[in-house]
Amino acid sequence: MDQGKIKTLSLICPSCGGRMELSEDEEKAVCPYCGHVMLIEKEDSAQEEYERRIAQARAEEDIKDLQNKRQRKRRLKGWLIAIGVLAVICLINVFLPSSPLHELAFPRTADPFTGVSVKFSGMSGEGRAELQITGHNTAEYADSVRFEVSPKTGLENGDTVTVKAIAPAGWRFEPAEKQFTVAGLTAWVLGTGQLSEDDLQAIHANTERLIREDWEEIVSSSLALDMTYTPYRMYLFIADDDDISYERNVLYDTYEVNVTRADGSVYTGYEACRYTDLKIPADGVLTADYGNLQGFNFGFTQGFSYAHSFSGWSDAAEMEADLRHVRDGYHLAE
Repeated sequence: MDQGKIKTLSLICPSCGGRMELSEDEEKAVCPYCGHVMLIEKEDSAQEEYERRIAQARAEEDIKDLQNKRQRKRRLKGWLIAIGVLAVICLINVFLPSSPLHELAFPRTADPFTGVSVKFSGMSGEGRAELQITGHNTAEYADSVRFEVSPKTGLENGDTVTVKAIAPAGWRFEPAEKQFTVAGLTAWVLGTGQLSEDDLQAIHANTERLIREDWEEIVSSSLALDMTYTPYRMYLFIADDDDISYERNVLYDTYEVNVTRADGSVYTGYEACRYTDLKIPADGVLTADYGNLQGFNFGFTQGFSYAHSFSGWSDAAEMEADLRHVRDGYHLAE
């Protein structure tokens, strides 16, 4: 029997203490005294080899893991040293007044809107915004600062435009943005409420001048003794099409005219003076294209000369109806 293949085993019977004998197949030990039997385990050489190789592979893997851990530690140590050196260099540069890192860590603070304004131009609804910057020599950042204006076009009076300032390296802007209210754009007159008292007086003064000139010959003749005139109503018509290329708006300044005839009777008529394309520019002074007195023939029927047959209406309702008719494609502003 190959004793190398049998585990170490005591051949003393555990029951009676006698010496046990091996069976012929060497797989068990039998006590000749009491008959007690013990099985004998043999080593499996293939299993032993397998387990040996597994153990060896595990040992090699453990060695590789240990080597990798050592390499990672060495690399980590190298990185930590490099980062530490870099941090020291950066820290030193942070406190050097002339270094870029110092400017990043301790940026100078400034108000970028000192000397900055926005100029608005054009018609309200189509206005433009233009940045105005003055005093460049007094601001160290002036050459590198950038401003963003939004929106820049299509502006109306009362809109808000935002200007953002982008600070260069070494600067911090406070505030970083500012709002500007759009004002001063030339505006179409879309309602009589936009007309100031001065505007109304100027319009009335011009209308009355034309009425006096128109009636001067009659009033100074023997046909009439006196004439008075008072404002009646203003009719403001706005074109329905915003893209119209002529007469964006039309204003009729109407007057009631009373003429005292030579016989003492009083004739009452109505005059309308036509103004077109009324605008209010940045200075607030109304501009308009002035026309003549508008009207239809009443002069001959009243016994006056043809020289004045183009002026006036004898009925206010008729005057309004005629004005509305000739302004087809327009609507009357309330």
